[in-house]
Amino acid sequence: MEFGALSLLPPLVAIGIALLTRQTILSLFIGVWVGATIINSWNPFSGFAKSISDYMIPSIADPWNAGLLILVSLAGGFIHILRVTGAAQAFAQVATRKINTRRKAQNLTWGSAFLFSYTEPVLILGTIMRPLTDKLSVSRVKLAYILDSMGSPLASMSPISSYGPFITGLIATQITALSLSDNPWTLFIQMIPYNLYGLFAMIGVLYVINTGLDIGPMYHAEKRAIETGKVFGENDKPLVATKESERFPEGYTFKFHQFLVPMLLLFITIFTVIFWTGNIFENGFRGAFINANIVLAISCGFLVGSIGAGLFSVVYKLHTIKSAFDEFTQGIINLMIVPIILVLAWSIGKIAGQMELGAYMSLIVGDYLPSFIVPALIFLLGSLIAFATGSSWGVFAIMMPIAIPMAVTMDIEIPLVIGAVISGGLFGDHCSPISDTTILASTGAACDHIEHVRTQLPYAILIAACTFLGFLVAGATAGWMGFITTAAATFIALYLLNKKAKRSQSPLNLNM
Repeated sequence: MEFGALSLLPPLVAIGIALLTRQTILSLFIGVWVGATIINSWNPFSGFAKSISDYMIPSIADPWNAGLLILVSLAGGFIHILRVTGAAQAFAQVATRKINTRRKAQNLTWGSAFLFSYTEPVLILGTIMRPLTDKLSVSRVKLAYILDSMGSPLASMSPISSYGPFITGLIATQITALSLSDNPWTLFIQMIPYNLYGLFAMIGVLYVINTGLDIGPMYHAEKRAIETGKVFGENDKPLVATKESERFPEGYTFKFHQFLVPMLLLFITIFTVIFWTGNIFENGFRGAFINANIVLAISCGFLVGSIGAGLFSVVYKLHTIKSAFDEFTQGIINLMIVPIILVLAWSIGKIAGQMELGAYMSLIVGDYLPSFIVPALIFLLGSLIAFATGSSWGVFAIMMPIAIPMAVTMDIEIPLVIGAVISGGLFGDHCSPISDTTILASTGAACDHIEHVRTQLPYAILIAACTFLGFLVAGATAGWMGFITTAAATFIALYLLNKKAKRSQSPLNLNM
């Protein structure tokens, strides 16, 4: 059955309701229900039941999704136990001796993301940095923006992340089908300079941090944080429950090793599991990362790190073994909303796939295109699909079989169209309130999810507009000209916007 334009309805309904009501779970479920109703001959009763039986339950049963649900649940326990055992406070206490301004805290968050480039840094980095950014009055949505801008873009360019092998596998399939002799990993590396949105999203957030370019909703969030110390609004609903302060015995001294040892255990466990599951002895260092189970490694890391933090708490008599374990399970309970949101987001993505949303949007582009416009249109189409489905990975899977054969037929650089596919997926993912990675950024920052989307949107659109121009120029001239064009357009746009913002807004103090 062909659904045509109807395939747009479920994701658009979910996105519209989410932006209007700020009720993420309700809007996602209604989107799933609408899609299931259309698929089941417009029967709303059957659609309601099938929403659960055909979409939500199978989404949980998928091995990759199930692994991510366990990872997020364990992350909730890790986040909570770092806080209640004083580990996070110990880091903040030491860090603020040198990291004593808002600008420095944000720059540290940006730079630290590179230490986690082998995976999505949003959860781990958010857990570590949030006590510090809270103490220095950086709004939670600003932290989420930094995490989101560094998370997926950085992972999409890392050969040792979960993204790298997935993208390379898609490339390899097309190379084989087209009987080409190119090496998939070589094409992946050559793609990086053409991942224009990913590169300039990372550079753009660094510019924002160091110039104080806070615009629209972000300006008001930062102004509130600076003037009142409130890092999220009164009506915000953070995805992770936090308390204004934790109770510790009077005169209790936080010790840095309370933070250092759990973090060392986290990293040692992650790399141990990576080398074990990736079979480093047979595959070598790089091959181990390529073949490793990254989700399992991070899950084990969260668990072992939590045990380390809990044991210190028992030794220093902050908790008994029972109460420390109770705190860990309480952290999992606090984060229960996130797995539910993820299941619904995957469900609506599954519905979009069944209704062939990607194929419909590809038909809109048409078969008769001048070759110079192809990279820009691939970027635009990928953006729309990612926005509607909430999945950059889905875009990679849908668009790679379209983009690479088009590149070969029209004599376009293959790395250029791969970069356009990746960039489109990242941009649409950043803008979509039903995106799993955007949800994880809100989780890492413990902020209101819809507020994160609203405050990030102006920056993402600006970078995307410059990226679109870059792909137009790259298609008409050469790939490297697209990079230069995007760089020039991005810096000019940010400079002019910053100049305008300073005339119309009272400046915020970056160095307080």
